[in-house]
Amino acid sequence: MKIEKNQIRPTAQLTLEEWPTMEQDISKAHDVIMRHNAVEDGPLSVYLQEATIWLEGSVEVTRASWVVELAETFEQQYGKNKGYEILCRVLTALLTNGETIH
Repeated sequence: MKIEKNQIRPTAQLTLEEWPTMEQDISKAHDVIMRHNAVEDGPLSVYLQEATIWLEGSVEVTRASWVVELAETFEQQYGKNKGYEILCRVLTALLTNGETIH
């Protein structure tokens, strides 16, 4: 099936009215990421998960420390449910850079 360019519609973008703290939340995320990845030279590598491989062969996968800190920060600031919602919005904004993922 061929999709014509005029059939493609942008995804709904959250406005400041729908997410009034967007700029502050994104800024907080950048601060946390930079603190957890203090790299002087070379590219910045950011992962959402960390893996630990144990000697007996098991693998433990957990959230990256910066994601945990950000989740705790937003939960303290907004409460459990709203904090999780803000975390999801921030991660989506950072991962997609405002672009649609298909």
